[in-house]
Amino acid sequence: MIDKSAYMLRISQAGPVQLVVINFELILEFLQAAKSAEDSDSFITHIQKAKNGLEQLIQSLDFEVSVSGDFYEIYNYTYKLLCDIHFTQDKGKADAVVSEVIELMEMLLKGWRETASKVTDEQPLGEAPRVYAGLTYGRDGQAEEYIDDNEGRSFMA
Repeated sequence: MIDKSAYMLRISQAGPVQLVVINFELILEFLQAAKSAEDSDSFITHIQKAKNGLEQLIQSLDFEVSVSGDFYEIYNYTYKLLCDIHFTQDKGKADAVVSEVIELMEMLLKGWRETASKVTDEQPLGEAPRVYAGLTYGRDGQAEEYIDDNEGRSFMA
């Protein structure tokens, strides 16, 4: 089961490279959940969530960087594999494809983690702001809150 609050905190404090790592971790969790799904509805739900994560990775690519074309090919290949098994009735084929995608995602995650550790060593917080939680109460006892749009929270690979 995915601990949403832990991921939300990590995402709020992550820099661009760490966001890619988190996305890979979530994709892998959804694929593992799909692999152990008891029924087809649960399987389809988890595969769709993994596909959504891959869509995020594809949309984040900056094609002015030469390696982005290579990443696009890998992400697109993986996405197509998941599309092919989305509605399959053959459990054996689906398990084999999910295992292949998991293996590929784990290899990519390893590389992104190495990159993230290098960025973190050079820039302790990356480009992420600190997170402060709490409410401020006004004179009339009403809670006031402030939300910072923080539009610079995207990442490019």
